[in-house]
Amino acid sequence: MKNLKRYTAITAMLFVAAVLVTSCKKSLDGKVEDPSLNRSFMPSNVSVSTAKDSAKVKWNAQLYATKGMKYTVDFSTDSLFAKVDYTTVVDTLAAVVIEPTIKLNTPYFTRVKVNAQNGKAESTYAYATRSFKLTGQQFLKVVRDFEITSSSVLIHWSVNASTAGVSSVIFTPADGGTAITTNITAADVTAGQKLVTGLNPATKYTVQLLADTKSKGIISVTTAANITYTQTLSPTDNLATAITNAADGAVIGLSPGTYNLSSIASVTQKNITIRSTSNDPTNTKVLAREFDLVGTGAGLTLAGIEFNGNYAGTSYGVQFIALYGTQATTGAAATFGNVRIDNCIIHDFTRCIFRGNYGTNPNDQKITSITVNNSQFYNIDQTNLGGYYMFSMEKLQLNVFAITKSTFYSVGEGMINMSTVLPTTNTAPTIQIDYCTFNNVGGNGKYLLMDANSNNVNFSCTNNIIANAPINTTGNTIQATLLRSTGAASLNSFWYNDHFKLVNAPGGSAVALTGLGIINDNTIDLGWTAATTNFLLTPTSTNTALFSGSSNGTTIGDPRWAY
Repeated sequence: MKNLKRYTAITAMLFVAAVLVTSCKKSLDGKVEDPSLNRSFMPSNVSVSTAKDSAKVKWNAQLYATKGMKYTVDFSTDSLFAKVDYTTVVDTLAAVVIEPTIKLNTPYFTRVKVNAQNGKAESTYAYATRSFKLTGQQFLKVVRDFEITSSSVLIHWSVNASTAGVSSVIFTPADGGTAITTNITAADVTAGQKLVTGLNPATKYTVQLLADTKSKGIISVTTAANITYTQTLSPTDNLATAITNAADGAVIGLSPGTYNLSSIASVTQKNITIRSTSNDPTNTKVLAREFDLVGTGAGLTLAGIEFNGNYAGTSYGVQFIALYGTQATTGAAATFGNVRIDNCIIHDFTRCIFRGNYGTNPNDQKITSITVNNSQFYNIDQTNLGGYYMFSMEKLQLNVFAITKSTFYSVGEGMINMSTVLPTTNTAPTIQIDYCTFNNVGGNGKYLLMDANSNNVNFSCTNNIIANAPINTTGNTIQATLLRSTGAASLNSFWYNDHFKLVNAPGGSAVALTGLGIINDNTIDLGWTAATTNFLLTPTSTNTALFSGSSNGTTIGDPRWAY
């Protein structure tokens, strides 16, 4: 009996010893640790919260923490902490790090340990579960395209107590070239602007405003390309003849003045550019009836010009640009060159801006890209009787359609029509509306923004102000949702916008955002009416969110109205 008891006792002791041995392990420095016990003496729940230019790391105290214990907090751009970029020691359960101690727009990882104290060894590290980065303060204003040349950029910033000490601005080329640092004078600080010269043409720069080493804003900007003109015209020259005789790739420069295109201008199987030599549409005007792009290879770039559809006093152009397969067979198959409208003012056409729906069958006519930038459109199909969207592209196969930094007012009926169902083998086109202002738009029962039907599209509407729809015409209506886009693989986003007074009919229900992914949606009424044509944003107690409400922290809407 005694032997049995002794055997049982020995067995129990061996079991306990085995449990102790198996629950212990050697650390990298050779010490034997019990992980469960070590966890009790580690910080826990390490988390990081960020403001624009600072990050706060917080954690829970370890078990049996005593007053005065110190913690080491490490920050590293390496998740394995092979190199520690910044370390701080604190005696609280939180630590704050501020730019420029760590860099902006750079992912950092964080870890925390309890320091050795009173004969107790330091703990192992506890880690935050994810990285963080600081975006920085943003007092730089969005750059307006008309303040950009091939060698200079005029930048603006908010004048306030936070920018009183700005001292320099750095332009860093995206291609890794030499950065250009320009000092800011006291007069510049007061004015809130600086003209930076000596830049390279057609170059993307990251622009950073600094107060000593403290960042006060970061934006990006691309300088204009140098232009070489094939020929330069004066107002007494015949623009129609120049277009007819131009070779593929020609760049026609228009000196300031007024030109007349009372007949339809056909650009046949060639890609040409027509631009003002001043790059100022207010001093270079064309009385234009219509541009027809005819046949494979036909493409057109227009820049720095005002186009008035009231070309003969009582006669108006119908559509500004149209795509034709051939002159004889408008629906014939063709692959067109790209279309670009940049820094133009276009107004007084009775039907639409762009008609690319003549193809006999879906995909018969193709184009890679249609882009509109830094332009204004008004008084187009104001009666809402034309029956067309502003950009009618049914049956047209395209890759990219983009409208950026532009203003539309007193235009009907809807913006984009791609409603003819195309083959599912088509690559989903990218449709972008970004930093635009819309007022008094839409009608005739159309979808205000887009009708893509069941076609797959990648649609994004970001950083825009959209107001007063439908257009101010008696009995006018629009659809109950902003768009129709039901493709199984479609991605539809509506981010960082402001919209107000959008109803399906006068006195009717608010237009719904159905089918859209929404981020930072604003409904701030700026007081605009259907008659408003000056959209300059003036800060008030109710609209301040719009001045830093864009996806990059600048003002939303067309930048020309930002300040």
